[in-house]
Amino acid sequence: MGALTPVITGLTTLTTAISAADRLIGVSRDFARDPYEEQRRQLRAQQDLALRQLSAQQAQDEAQRQREADLERQTIAANAQDAEQKRRAALRRAVARQRAQFGGSGLQAGDGSAEAVLLGLFEESEQDRATGKRLDALRYAALDQSISDRQALNVLQRTQLQERQALARLASA
Repeated sequence: MGALTPVITGLTTLTTAISAADRLIGVSRDFARDPYEEQRRQLRAQQDLALRQLSAQQAQDEAQRQREADLERQTIAANAQDAEQKRRAALRRAVARQRAQFGGSGLQAGDGSAEAVLLGLFEESEQDRATGKRLDALRYAALDQSISDRQALNVLQRTQLQERQALARLASA
């Protein structure tokens, strides 16, 4: 047992020396590290979070605007269908009224003047229909343009945020 004591003491001393050297190396690594590294890491994490939140909010807003635009398109289509039905009903009434007037005055529906009047009614009705279609097309285009403009604005906002963040990171370096 007496012969083991110096070996055990030597191993204990060696272990203590290795432990002290390891602590010294760790302390020297801590001094060698950039003291602002943790701050830059936190800044980057905050910036990443801000960008993700902006993107999520914009995606949610875009989805909401798309739903609203879809509802507006459905409203435009329903109004156009209603207007078309009213136009046709009005045309039928106008033709019936005109034919009744012709019949009361003794003109035939196949007479040149009577036929010209009826064709005029049909042409006027077709012009009204074409005008309604052009207005509906403009409404659809305005909806599409509004969505497109908002998407472009979202891209601009994200890009500006990324550029500001890059500048802040450069300033903190």
